Amino acid sequence: MNGYLLAKSLDKIKKDKFLANSLILFCGSLLVGVVNYLYQFLMARMLTVAAYGELQSLLAIFAVTAIPTAALSTVLVKYTADFKAKDRLNKIYSLFLLLTKKTSAAAIIFFVIFVIFSGYIAGFLNLGSVFPLIILGITFLFGFSSSINSGILRGLQKFKELSIISIISAFLKILFAVLLVKLGFVINGAVGAVTLSALIGYFISFYPIKFLFRRQKEEVQVKEILQYSFPVFFTLLFTALLCSADIILVKHFFSTQTAGEYGALTMLGHIIFFMTGPVAGVMFPMAADAHSSLNHPAKILKKAIFLTVFIGLAIVFFYFFIPDFIIKILIGSKFLLIGKYLGWFGLSMFLYSLVTLFSTYFLSVGKARGAYLVGAGALLQIIFISVFHSNLWQIIWIMNAVMLLILLLLISYFIRIYYLCPKR
Repeated sequence: MNGYLLAKSLDKIKKDKFLANSLILFCGSLLVGVVNYLYQFLMARMLTVAAYGELQSLLAIFAVTAIPTAALSTVLVKYTADFKAKDRLNKIYSLFLLLTKKTSAAAIIFFVIFVIFSGYIAGFLNLGSVFPLIILGITFLFGFSSSINSGILRGLQKFKELSIISIISAFLKILFAVLLVKLGFVINGAVGAVTLSALIGYFISFYPIKFLFRRQKEEVQVKEILQYSFPVFFTLLFTALLCSADIILVKHFFSTQTAGEYGALTMLGHIIFFMTGPVAGVMFPMAADAHSSLNHPAKILKKAIFLTVFIGLAIVFFYFFIPDFIIKILIGSKFLLIGKYLGWFGLSMFLYSLVTLFSTYFLSVGKARGAYLVGAGALLQIIFISVFHSNLWQIIWIMNAVMLLILLLLISYFIRIYYLCPKR
């Protein structure tokens, strides 16, 4: 009986393209998440609490500064999905050539600017050296080109290939991190592993798109793409600030010990986003495809909401009821002091996952106003944390309140535009 039900469930998933793609990307992302967690697990044990706090703040800076490349990738997902829906692969190839050429100079400029300001950033974060920041900055030199490849892969819905590349990169990151930290490079080694693994992942990403190189060049409308790029950039910037600004501000306002503990807390909380993120990743190209094909993309959003709520609430439940057990298993007993915060911080990350899901949906159907709602919330969060930071409880309550406010605003916006989405 159980075997019959399992076979029936698998058959249903195969017939539903959204569920099938979600399962592929979810399994791949789950494995990547486990490997990335192992990186965090090993660094939490190999580095001191203070050094681990530095690593988390550096990764938060990396997440914010990587917004231009993430925006480029997201733009490519939409336009690749649109061209794929219309069977215009020549335009995908032309878009690849055009953007790869245009972003080469931008990559060098970004790197130089980042190096110039690295001293100021290191001072704000109370870092002992600028070298970890410069090592992270090297990713700018190939980050734009890498984002072009990954955006095309997502737009073509090659989730299996994308997952394999991500898994390889994640394993290499652990290998390099352990080796470099053992050799005495400490924080430079932990950060250098991120850069090296990303570089190798970029080279591998050419293989699944090599079929495009047999295509012919065709004119593409650059102006339209640039117009769409602005809301994408601001949406990703604001959602990244929502998830990263707290880490940066805690590193600035609190002691190195407290910042290290908060870094561990955020690592555990972000597991919720890592687990639910693949749902939004699958939804974006499929909703864009449906929108371009004059189907109703809101049906895909409803499925994505269900999966996100199911996964997110399940993790939050465990964070509230067995926090100490989770902390001991995942990052070690030296971080047990954060147990009292874990459930509530996890709740804020669950709300953040839903905010990201709605923001991603609005981008897929070309609705830019959602970005401004997220931006207002991100600014509000930064202001409140800058004013109220007596203890970590204040940070966590601010996070929850702001996330809930943004989510309610996005839901209201969705209700307004729902009937405006194209139908079959």
